[in-house]
Amino acid sequence: MNKIKTTGLLLLFLCTGFLHAEAKSSADSSLASSMSSAAISDPGFAPGDTLSVSMYDFPELKDAIDVAVDPQGMIHLPYVGSIHIGGLTLSQADRAIESALVSRGIEKQANVTIKVVTSSSMVVYLTGQVAHPASILLYAPAPLAYVLSQGGGFTGVEGKQISILHRSGSLPTEVDFDSQNMTAKAMNTLVHPGDIIDVLPTGVFYMIGEVTRSGIYPITGGLSLGNGIAGLGIARKLTLLQGLAMAGGITEIASRSKALLIRQKPDGTREIIHIDILKLEKGEIADPLLQKGDIFFVPSSYLRNLTNNLFTNLVNSLYVLPAVTATVNNP
Repeated sequence: MNKIKTTGLLLLFLCTGFLHAEAKSSADSSLASSMSSAAISDPGFAPGDTLSVSMYDFPELKDAIDVAVDPQGMIHLPYVGSIHIGGLTLSQADRAIESALVSRGIEKQANVTIKVVTSSSMVVYLTGQVAHPASILLYAPAPLAYVLSQGGGFTGVEGKQISILHRSGSLPTEVDFDSQNMTAKAMNTLVHPGDIIDVLPTGVFYMIGEVTRSGIYPITGGLSLGNGIAGLGIARKLTLLQGLAMAGGITEIASRSKALLIRQKPDGTREIIHIDILKLEKGEIADPLLQKGDIFFVPSSYLRNLTNNLFTNLVNSLYVLPAVTATVNNP
């Protein structure tokens, strides 16, 4: 119960901050106001929306007629036929149907009501690095905090930015975001029905080959093992040595002088950088910063592997020989 109350107070605080920000923004210039209005304008009906249309002047049509907007933005009704409503708002679609009935001489003054059954304009989509991506009903603009609260938390590899794509076609809104230190400014960013909220991932690098813990690691310093996330650190930049430390170092049979750092260049080609781990640890060569998508591969050493196997066989023989001798002498 205390947790619920705390959550409620947090949302109240965020919404209060949002209202304060709105009051402040209302004093901005008329140009900014007109740009804001354009950004939140109703984009109208889209293919796949379903409507319930009541036509009161036709006794034989006692019940409302359920129709769907087809891929061309058309609906099909008795007496009206096919009519285009794609991109029209609810009131505009009402008037379009009534005008069609009047223009065709079917009615002098038509009386039509449309109700929205389902519409993508009443839903926001939460995607990306959230625990439970979902479509969320939203009938009016709401703070980003509300939408994110419906996602069940984050995956552990979320990045530092959220992208909000608008159904209206306006430019995406990019929100600086830190799940470990949420700011009121970010959380009060308005989300509108029809928007797509994408929680972008952080950059990752790969540790493979003869390392203690092969895996995928976020640049932020967290650790991804198997199906779980061990948590994110506070580092914002990692060097190769730090990445090796996160992976538990190299194994006994690693080829220390023949490691490879594989990096994708902006043109799509790959650059292969040869790394001598001994020289890296001694500080004889620069410790490179890891970049998003880097792959660090540590091959095995044939000689070390052979030596290790010979040593293991020798140790085993020291235990096996007395046991065999004892068995032969005491059948």
